[in-house]
Amino acid sequence: MIILITGATGFIGRHLVQRLQREHHTVRILSRDGKHASQTLNAPAFDWDYATQDVPAEALHDCQIIINLMGENLGNGRWTEARKHEIYASRILSTRKLVAAAPESLHTFVCGSAIGIYPGAGDDLYDESYAVPERLSFMQTLCHDWEQEASRIEHSKVRRVSIRTGVVLGDGGMLKKLLPIFRMGLGGSVGNGRQWLPWIHIDDLVSVFCEAALDTRYHGPVNAVSPNPVRYREFATALGKALHRSAFFPTPAFILKLALGEAAALALNSYHITPKRLLEYYDFKFKFVHLSEALADLFAES
Repeated sequence: MIILITGATGFIGRHLVQRLQREHHTVRILSRDGKHASQTLNAPAFDWDYATQDVPAEALHDCQIIINLMGENLGNGRWTEARKHEIYASRILSTRKLVAAAPESLHTFVCGSAIGIYPGAGDDLYDESYAVPERLSFMQTLCHDWEQEASRIEHSKVRRVSIRTGVVLGDGGMLKKLLPIFRMGLGGSVGNGRQWLPWIHIDDLVSVFCEAALDTRYHGPVNAVSPNPVRYREFATALGKALHRSAFFPTPAFILKLALGEAAALALNSYHITPKRLLEYYDFKFKFVHLSEALADLFAES
């Protein structure tokens, strides 16, 4: 398959590119810095500034699958109005341009999304059947609008999948930021620690993206989370154990809110999510079902 990927130099993207290359697919990359992306990932890459440029035609030539992972990092800095605009535009505008430029050869469009589309409070369990209400938080608005933009490609008879990603465990993302703190023995829970944390190992997430791209049964929203979510305090304890460190230093909610403002919701919200479609519709086989297994794999030599 000829597969075009945006956001390929990010945490998820680089793992995905490596997997697809091992499986002998032809991978092309769209990046703001095509030269750097090409050198880093050993794949042909094309310069693309989504804000000012159309999608390069040569990148789309004979393309059969697009995997869109483009988006400003949610966890970098406070969510000022300017920052929220950057986060929103990087997802919505880039997706809109990709959909508009879809070549006739395209048959599949896999687009990122996130569990932020669900209410971030309480213990209620949510699956993909959840209907997004009219009154939305910033995260719900972002994810809802992102999926709506992606769904427009279905008018061109292209299969569309939106991957609602949870907290990804691997050599990047949230875990990378937490490791220095936990390795010093200063880690612990956040807030009251009762909030649900929907996690997934990077290997399983890459498998979800690959199956979504190649298996025609996949369609619409898909929750990419482990079948066994944990509460944040359980996560902190398990991470400390995996690193052979204590994890008894909680971070009060008000400190996070002072430091991060509205972005503190990423750590304080409670997302109790189940991967219903993966389990019941697609019979997806998770490699890592339990948090302890996932952490043991990532920190086998710690």
